[in-house]
Amino acid sequence: MALEKTLAIFGYPLGHTMSPVMHNAAARELGLAYRFLAYEVTPARIGEAFAGAKAMGFAGLCVTIPHKVAVHGMVDDLGEDARLMEAVNVVTFEEGDKTKGHNTDGVGWLRSLEEETGETPEGKRCLVLGAGGAARAIVMKLAQSGAAHIDIRNRTPEKAEDLARFIKEKLPAANTSGGGLDNLPSAAADREIIVNTTSQGMTGDFEREKAMPIPEDAIPSGCICTDAVYNPVDTPFMKAARRRGAKTVPGVGWFVHQGAAAWKLWTGAEMPKDLVRGKILEALGAS
Repeated sequence: MALEKTLAIFGYPLGHTMSPVMHNAAARELGLAYRFLAYEVTPARIGEAFAGAKAMGFAGLCVTIPHKVAVHGMVDDLGEDARLMEAVNVVTFEEGDKTKGHNTDGVGWLRSLEEETGETPEGKRCLVLGAGGAARAIVMKLAQSGAAHIDIRNRTPEKAEDLARFIKEKLPAANTSGGGLDNLPSAAADREIIVNTTSQGMTGDFEREKAMPIPEDAIPSGCICTDAVYNPVDTPFMKAARRRGAKTVPGVGWFVHQGAAAWKLWTGAEMPKDLVRGKILEALGAS
């Protein structure tokens, strides 16, 4: 009997992850001999864990918070998005004992937006809430897609300003700015896309679960609101956006599309996205 090929996710903490549900469902449906496992790896041990995965012949890796930048410096080669973003969320093991880092966060978000709204960021004024790794991927993809302006707002203004400069250095044609969370209603007033990349609304902490990344009355009617949070599927931000007459793109679509891009890199096969989405919703109690 052929041995199963091991896929895994490294992160810390990992209690929230639905990645095993997604990738194991895809493997079963396609009849492919892959098994996806989750490993909590502390920052101090990520180098050892990465070397161990390579030594044990893993077929591929997902990398999540807080390891995306560290692994960027460990791989032998980089895909275009990973090179631009200087962050890796997917690793493939190549011929000649080489490793290649990829970043599917941005393309996953973009495909989710296009599929669920029929629109693209081209020519649109955008507001991105948060300035971490997910924000970096989204802002880069917005800039590559020809967004008219991208305003990044974060609790620590300096981080938003640094991200705006980083994007300009990588893509000089990008129109970016950064700042704090003061006066969000004014910042959001003319925006056509609002993206939450923070953990506000995520399951696991009572105060965080009911939190909003932006005041409800600051959400413009008719804009597109997208959320990085997928647990719960229907976050306070998504509910508020619907009440305001905005189009909503829940985080589960983003999660599925970035995973599907990773799956294709590892296996060469298309992920059965509708089936996988159903399994995730079932696991989250939202089916």
